[in-house]
Amino acid sequence: MEKVLIVGVGDLGGHILEFLARGDYPLQVFVGDVNEERARLTCNNAVIGAAHHGKHPDFHSMKINLLDVAGTTEIIRKLQPAAVINCSVMHTWHLIRKLPKDIYARISSAALGAWLPCQLTLPMNLARAIKDSGVKPYFINTALSCLTNPVLGKIGLAPTIGIGNVDLIAPAVTTYISRQANVPRQSIDLYLVCHHQHWVYPREAGYKPGAPYWMKIVIDGQDVTKRFDTDKVMYDAVKLYPPGIDFTTVSASSTIKNLYALIFDLNTRTHSPGPNGLPGGYPVRLSAKGAEVVLPPELSLEEAIRINEKAGALDGVAEIKEDGTVVFADYTYEIMKEMLGFDCKSFTPAESEARARELMACYKKVTDKYLK
Repeated sequence: MEKVLIVGVGDLGGHILEFLARGDYPLQVFVGDVNEERARLTCNNAVIGAAHHGKHPDFHSMKINLLDVAGTTEIIRKLQPAAVINCSVMHTWHLIRKLPKDIYARISSAALGAWLPCQLTLPMNLARAIKDSGVKPYFINTALSCLTNPVLGKIGLAPTIGIGNVDLIAPAVTTYISRQANVPRQSIDLYLVCHHQHWVYPREAGYKPGAPYWMKIVIDGQDVTKRFDTDKVMYDAVKLYPPGIDFTTVSASSTIKNLYALIFDLNTRTHSPGPNGLPGGYPVRLSAKGAEVVLPPELSLEEAIRINEKAGALDGVAEIKEDGTVVFADYTYEIMKEMLGFDCKSFTPAESEARARELMACYKKVTDKYLK
């Protein structure tokens, strides 16, 4: 029975556990969280619920503190998992929705990449622990993988694959096209290169339009891309989702699909962000060999990377340098300085935790002011 280690049981991690508990693949799942009691109770909920479906999952909870790299390394060395899934971040981006609408809109317009120190620190520590352990599991990173994975790739810690982002957009596009063309979804073959920015632009206040992407739509073997206004398809497809964070269930499904494809060698053609540390999202094939980008002949990998790097600048990150240094876009820097007092134009991976704590402290001052 394959062992899987999941770290973090917030909203996404909880959904992953519920779905895994009802799955048909044999897995031994170890669930770690800095709050061991939360991990235990979340596991209990999933296991008890699965009993209604005649399922009896093998789940185990434990305490894992990703700020303790040495301790995490030892846990991984002892468990020898086939796959590790990171669901941990230091600060959840959607907390800004609790602020007054005008304040939320202004901060949101800085783009989600503005919160990258909070998204990067824990998966980076987990990646270091994996490397130090000598174990070579598949590493699935759920934390803003369009941006965190390429930073980790620059410092030799690239995850195998991310989840969500393009893998939220692609199935929505397929659903939208199916309804517009009145054809079954299974008759549609989609190739989509796009960044996380295309997910948040129609949903979050202040996000900028115009990020590049690349789309090819094939129905029953025929290229029908020119029949569609692809800008409208991208925008309207994302609007199929309800507002808020209900999409987390789809992100959980994306995670599990990627997990199964890797550890059970399913040779699945899908879409995912951050394969092997690349920026943005791509069509990929997932198998026991890992993640392979699969593009049609008319699009090179170099061009696909350029598309995603340009789109990343509209998600708050102007550049990720060769040493992993993150340079924020000018508008992101100015808005975060204006609204939160967070004065950071760039940071190195080594500075990530300190910058994350600084940003969280700045955010607390804002919430103390507006959320009394």
